[in-house]
Amino acid sequence: MGKTVREGLGSLLLVLGLAGCADFQGAPPVATAQQECERAGGIWRTGRAYCERSAGGGGY
Repeated sequence: MGKTVREGLGSLLLVLGLAGCADFQGAPPVATAQQECERAGGIWRTGRAYCERSAGGGGY
């Protein structure tokens, strides 16, 4: 390949690589209240938008 073709191809790859980095969002995704509820073992009640957790009490 000629020097000009290699330089053009290298520039194109550089621009494409930088364009891919532009889409990066630095902040991690935030869990919704429903996801947090279900992760903690609760049951999400959509109608009232609250998390229902059992009272426990199953001791020995």
